[in-house]
Amino acid sequence: MDSLVFAMVRQVAASWYALALMQGCGGQQATETGLMQASLFLSDLGIVDESAPYLDGARDAMRTAEGLGFGRVH
Repeated sequence: MDSLVFAMVRQVAASWYALALMQGCGGQQATETGLMQASLFLSDLGIVDESAPYLDGARDAMRTAEGLGFGRVH
C-alpha cells in the first residue's frame, strides 16, 4: 500500500507541475503548485505528520518531468 501512495503522490505532483507550465507559470511556481497539490492529496489520505518522504518523491518526480520536457509548449 505504501508504494501505491508513493506512486500516486508522484503522479499528482508531476501532473500539476506540467499543467502549471502549460498555463504559462514559471518553473518555481509550477514546482510550488505540484507540491501544494501533492500535500493536499496526502492530507486527504490523512498523511500529514509523515508526509516528508512522500514530498521528497514528489520533488524527484517533478525533476524527472522537467528533464523529459513535460509541460513545455512547442
